[in-house]
Amino acid sequence: MSNTPLNDWNEADFKRSGFDASGKRNKQVLREAGKPQLRPSPGFAGWLADTGGSLAFSTYQSGRMFFLGSRDDGSLYALDRAVGMAMGLVIDGDKLWIGCREQIWRFANTGAGEVDGQHYDAVYMPRIGYMVGQSNTHDALGDVRFRGKYHEFLYANTQFSCIATVDEHFSFQPVWTPDFISELKSEDRCHLNGICSQNGELAFATICGRYDTPLGWKAQQTGGSFAVDVRSGEVVCDGLSMPHSPRWHDGRLWILNSGEGELGYVDPVGRRFMPVAHCAGFARGLVFIGDYAIVALSRLRPLKEGVLTGINLARRLEDRQTFQRCGLQVFDLKTGNLVHWLHIEGAVTELYDVVHLPGIAKPYTPGFSEPALHLARMNLPRYKLL
Repeated sequence: MSNTPLNDWNEADFKRSGFDASGKRNKQVLREAGKPQLRPSPGFAGWLADTGGSLAFSTYQSGRMFFLGSRDDGSLYALDRAVGMAMGLVIDGDKLWIGCREQIWRFANTGAGEVDGQHYDAVYMPRIGYMVGQSNTHDALGDVRFRGKYHEFLYANTQFSCIATVDEHFSFQPVWTPDFISELKSEDRCHLNGICSQNGELAFATICGRYDTPLGWKAQQTGGSFAVDVRSGEVVCDGLSMPHSPRWHDGRLWILNSGEGELGYVDPVGRRFMPVAHCAGFARGLVFIGDYAIVALSRLRPLKEGVLTGINLARRLEDRQTFQRCGLQVFDLKTGNLVHWLHIEGAVTELYDVVHLPGIAKPYTPGFSEPALHLARMNLPRYKLL
């Protein structure tokens, strides 16, 4: 910015500083200033390119979803789209499911193609939407069985304290409910937030408290949470703090113990949580690529907004002399070391989920915009007016 006194500025001074000659802030500059800034570690782009795939992550409060991939020269490629309050993500073959707070969207990979002269390995088009009311959708699964029944899609219906599926007529159909929940009401009684499968079967869930009262889980956010095997109802690990993102990988149940800022797994014999790595923020969202774990991070909300006032994370980060981050962290599971990261600065401060798109280095979606592209991807001849 120029050091010239404001009254002496010429038109060029105003333009450089994002104002027009009348002193009004330039709208384009404001739009650019509001965009999130992605700052990868030096080796992040090369590591992602070497995987041969890409990542997608949801940003929760900002209503965006990001694709993160590689260009032909190996540099980092990023695309974001507004899709509503995006939370749980599922990649199931050619399907991309996006669970939002009150909607479920199914996108279809219609194949590789060119958009505005740029080649993309996959183009994801929105195809089906479900209105699920105030479900407060969290984790999601696709192509999964439970108790002998096949489900194309399941999700953690956190507001109604159950695991549910979409329905053609009703807002949702409950599939599993904790044994201590006496009735399904829109009260977020236990904050059932995480679900995962094992060998194609719904297997585990994370729950933030054994409560059957409205928002009862908030009474004890540290040490009162647990993971449960939904097939048997057996608690497989307790004493957790706001756990998220249970995932079955390489013969182990992995969990983000978010309230303590830890990535770890469950010891099935001692039913204990075994921390492997420390996270630089509130961890929600976990995916594995070989021997690497990718963790999504959020910054803690201000106390005045305050859902998470009863956890130890802020003190833990201070003790570790770790600055709070929003973004992604990549851990080597063999050593527990942080090897790559992506920091996000700007309007995005919270992430929810992250998934891997194997074999797709550069994905694309128009979101709900670009009507010409929607018509082009129908793979049908143009309609004639009769």
